[in-house]
Amino acid sequence: MTLEDEEREWGRVLSRWDEEEAHRAWLANFTDIEGLARAGQRYRDALAARPGDPVAIRWRDEVVKRATVQGLASLPRTPPIGARPRWLTITLVVALSAFVAAGLWWSTLQLLAILRAR
Repeated sequence: MTLEDEEREWGRVLSRWDEEEAHRAWLANFTDIEGLARAGQRYRDALAARPGDPVAIRWRDEVVKRATVQGLASLPRTPPIGARPRWLTITLVVALSAFVAAGLWWSTLQLLAILRAR
């Protein structure tokens, strides 16, 4: 949408200010952050001209919501860290258990050897 088209469409929105469909149709033209920033500025200007105007507040908030969604959608994503395979977890638990059991067995043999030596 060129700036001239945008200005003309905004004039239509102003002439149909209380009609929700006019605002929805106008905002449908803005799908990127830059466009939503311009749309938000229009509503901020309308709110400055008519402080407390519920229509300007509602659609300014809608622009903020859409810009937030757009911004979050554009964040880079990293793939989730894969869960450890179940077999690996079981193997680690068995190996650790065997190590602890061997240590206890060896300690017990050493203690028995000391007690026999007395």
